[in-house]
Amino acid sequence: MPVSRKRRPRPTSRRRNAHRKRPAYTSGPGLEEVPLRTLLAEPPDTDTVECLRRGLEAGARGDAEDALKHELSGAYILQNPCRFMLHDLIEQGADAPPWAYSRWCADLAYRSMLMAEDPRADEAVRFVMATLHTYAVQRVADDPIDFRVLGASVAASDHVAQDIALYALGGLRDYLEHRAGPGLLMRCDRIREWVDSDIGAYELVQITGCRLVLRSFADGGQVEALNIGAASQAGDEAFVGRLVPITAEPGLMFATRPMTVDRVTAQAVAASRGNDDPLAWVWALSDAVGSGRATEGFHHTETTLYTSDLPLPDLVFDRNGVLQTEESEAGRIVELRAKGYPFLVANAVGVLEVGLIAAQVSDRSAAVVAPHVAAALATPGAYAAAARECVGPGTARAWRILAAAAPDHVADRLNALADLAAANLIIR
Repeated sequence: MPVSRKRRPRPTSRRRNAHRKRPAYTSGPGLEEVPLRTLLAEPPDTDTVECLRRGLEAGARGDAEDALKHELSGAYILQNPCRFMLHDLIEQGADAPPWAYSRWCADLAYRSMLMAEDPRADEAVRFVMATLHTYAVQRVADDPIDFRVLGASVAASDHVAQDIALYALGGLRDYLEHRAGPGLLMRCDRIREWVDSDIGAYELVQITGCRLVLRSFADGGQVEALNIGAASQAGDEAFVGRLVPITAEPGLMFATRPMTVDRVTAQAVAASRGNDDPLAWVWALSDAVGSGRATEGFHHTETTLYTSDLPLPDLVFDRNGVLQTEESEAGRIVELRAKGYPFLVANAVGVLEVGLIAAQVSDRSAAVVAPHVAAALATPGAYAAAARECVGPGTARAWRILAAAAPDHVADRLNALADLAAANLIIR
């Protein structure tokens, strides 16, 4: 494996995420904040391990509700995004796109590797620590507990480590052959073809409807991928990610939200595709840190729902799991809250109203905002609120423009809102 290579990147920056809050843990029996360092210094809680095991078994059956129930039964990180990701699948029900289940399936495969202490997962984590977390490793090398904390954090949240374990080391292929049940596989979208996909480097050419038009750094050719928010914050940076096949148009999407890199790094990643080393692309990322083009940790991508590439907001909860909101809310949010809407629903309606304005400006504006509209519409209660608050005169055409720019699983609901708006106009 490339771990044995002698060269190691030497990062030029020691910027730390000092602002990041310590995670809080809670459990069914009682709510208690526990530092990760303390948890790793003690033997694992057998009840919690059993809950996680049962959750993974439910996932292998394709039962998201049972998986979420077990996920929340033992000790868990209070702000763990997993519950939001599963809740999103559950709430969307039959409207959830099959490719979202493919994303969940890949996630389940990696978490199963971690639960089983698969040596390939350990190999992937150690390789990423050696290549992309060099300074952090040096900082904690003399403290066994801090070293375990770093390793656990990389294992839990570093998408490069997950990608290596699933694809280069065969974890996804094995999960599909030996662990995933018919109930999960029947919900997935071309997941067996994902195992043969490649990492690539791309630049954004344009956004057209629900498609990202990308140019490959490898051969200069253009390719189209589903637009679910990966380009929502795109500037001049390039994308590095794994395009995988789906049945929905345009036939490809990113397996997870792609990372943004500078163009020199993108060219290095593209050049690595002809290398016999399947992890040469990771060395290209490591060289970006070693040369000073990027800071350590730059490769981290934000957590998203399975149905979106938009980063999850930094939601804050109290010890009872109740969402805490900012004291100063936008005027429209205050107005909607006064009508009795929960904060998340009021916020979603605000996003939908911004989407309507964008749709009236231009088709391109609609395409840019469509992933945000889709994510807002997925908020429980948002559709019913939109049917009351967002179907006034002049909105029917805007809803149809947004529907044309949205993925298939959202377009029908947007067209239904357009029909409501048209009916209201006729009545008035």
